[in-house]
Parts: sequence; C-alpha cells; structure tokens
Amino acid sequence: MALLGYTMFRDEVLTGKKRQTIRRLRKRPIRKGEQLYHYWHLRRKDCEEIGTSFCRETFFITISGWPGEWRIDRHNEPSTVSGRTMLDDEALDLAKRDGFRDVASMVEVLSMLHGKDALDGKTVFQVVRW
Repeated sequence: MALLGYTMFRDEVLTGKKRQTIRRLRKRPIRKGEQLYHYWHLRRKDCEEIGTSFCRETFFITISGWPGEWRIDRHNEPSTVSGRTMLDDEALDLAKRDGFRDVASMVEVLSMLHGKDALDGKTVFQVVRW
C-alpha cells in the first residue's frame, strides 16, 4: 500500500489522463502490483482521497545536465551504476505522461520540488505507472 499525494494535476488524476508519477526514491520503493492510494493535498487539512489503483510498472531515472541540455538515464534497479540514456522522444513521452508539455517544464518542477542538487545525476527518482 502506497500513499501518493498531489498538489498539481488534480483533474488529470481524476479523469485518468495522468496515469504516472515521478517521485524521489523512497526507503522502500513502490513495487509492481502494489495498491496505490491517490490523495489531493495529503497531510493537509483539506486532504481528499481522489482514487485508488494498482501499480502496473515502475522504473528509475536520474537527471543531469543544465537547462536545455538535460540527460535522463533510465534504470531497472535503483542503482545508478547501470542504465541507458533516454532518447529525446522517450524523455518527451515521460514528461507528457506525467502531465507536462515538455521535458524542460518537468525538470523545472522537479528542481523546484527537490532542489537543484537533485538534478546531479546521482539522485534517483522512481517512475510509477498505474
């Protein structure tokens, strides 16, 4: 059981348009088949459950580079030792599935939420799809 809180893309989660999220790696990563509980404003007074689902796919990414020249590496395990760099169209698909119009806006929001230091190529994010 995993709780996923949202502060943006509420309507997209409700309508099923957004079926993926990118989160900083947890101590215990979310696993395929695990039940997901989606909440709007989790841990706030106006918290509201907006749905449940089952995880159908997960993988891990690291992001490095500088504005306009981002490099996103995909990993099957949380280890950052192995992996491959995503192609431009794969990175764009990743961003669009998460509700962003392009890779730059996705990276900007991740940087805002987790700090610029999280885009050092060493910080691992988990992509969760339902």
